[in-house]
Amino acid sequence: VSDSTADGGIMLTASHNPAQYNGFKIIGRQGLPIGADSGLDKIEKLLNASAPPASQSGAIEVRDFCDDYVNFLLEVSGAAGEDLGRMRIVVDASNGMTPVVLKNLFKKININVLELFFDIDGRFPNHQPDVSRPENIQQLQAKVIASGAHLGFAFDGDGDRLAVVDETGQIIWPDITLGLLYNALGHPKTVYDIRVSRSVKALLGSQGIPSRVGHTFIKETMRDYDASLGGELSGHFYFKSMQYAESAVLAMLYLLVLAHRSPVPFSELARPLLSYARSGEISVPLNNQAHAKIIFDRLKQKYADGNVSEADGVSIEYSDWWFNLRASNTEPIFRLFIEAANNQILKEKQSELLKLIEN
Repeated sequence: VSDSTADGGIMLTASHNPAQYNGFKIIGRQGLPIGADSGLDKIEKLLNASAPPASQSGAIEVRDFCDDYVNFLLEVSGAAGEDLGRMRIVVDASNGMTPVVLKNLFKKININVLELFFDIDGRFPNHQPDVSRPENIQQLQAKVIASGAHLGFAFDGDGDRLAVVDETGQIIWPDITLGLLYNALGHPKTVYDIRVSRSVKALLGSQGIPSRVGHTFIKETMRDYDASLGGELSGHFYFKSMQYAESAVLAMLYLLVLAHRSPVPFSELARPLLSYARSGEISVPLNNQAHAKIIFDRLKQKYADGNVSEADGVSIEYSDWWFNLRASNTEPIFRLFIEAANNQILKEKQSELLKLIEN
């Protein structure tokens, strides 16, 4: 939809969620997202209003953009000119839609690929398609270790989220991946969601720009600051070259080129950013918005001596640990993230916070 002749676009998808969450993802001109705060309410009014028949019928044209898209990704990432023949990777497509692009892509580059779950099946028979959850990439980790692969990648159901596993089978969390992409792209202005690791914030320095969580906010902030790169803890990565849209496949290609050119294993590239103990995203049931306010107020009172921010949910920082709690934009749950100086502090604070949130 970055084509100036297109007025908008719609994708039918449940995204990373189970099938019962199926719905529409809508964008406007130049790929601008349409959400609750950016036009979705107007669309709802139009749907509920009675409208006269159109004066003339429209036309439908069926086009396949896949080959053009793949060629674009290979050119932009630098992978088109890279002989990746020595690389062995494992790719888990989660029985989602990404093979529509990946099968074409892997025919155009010299690389050894071990495929997992490339049969498109919306029942998701092998694991759920949310690759931000560690239990959903265990098979990828095992295959990377068993095959001696250099890297492993997992895509969610609609292919806009990416999970990365290094050659030892360890998860490279999305904010660490963002830091590696920042290095791969030559240190451009980079927008990040407020939950990224302190080590990544330190790496980005003055080139880093914080944003509320969610693709609408990330894309808007990237446009406002003319940033070339953006990323979220959920595994979405955004690129100016994509009209500020996310592309997990493009992120994978940048990482492949980075790994191929590196004299050290991928785990060593990530090591400088692994300074803190972290919880990952923890999901906790949320009854309603009134419930959310009660919990937020409880946490602000309990941790009133910390540095409190309400830029997105509640974030509270101390010198040796911090956390963010926010209500999910897509599901009736809280999302909790905690980072600490060591595992002992992390374990103590995680237990403490969950008791406050769940009771």
